[in-house]
Amino acid sequence: MQSIKRAAKEAGLHDVRVQKSGCLDFCEFGTTAVIYPEGIWYTLQGEDAVAAMVQHLQSGTGADHLQMNMDD
Repeated sequence: MQSIKRAAKEAGLHDVRVQKSGCLDFCEFGTTAVIYPEGIWYTLQGEDAVAAMVQHLQSGTGADHLQMNMDD
């Protein structure tokens, strides 16, 4: 969470809120994050994943390779 906060701040994303949550019910996917208002779920494993998620926040374009497949 701290890595995401730091990366968002360094990217100048002052209108983004990084918030810790309780259980999101998808522990089998590892560390997860949700981007709202889109409702896009990410599996975060490593700093590369954080960078890709911040890129999504900047551009509005999702990092497909990190998105959770909710249909499985």
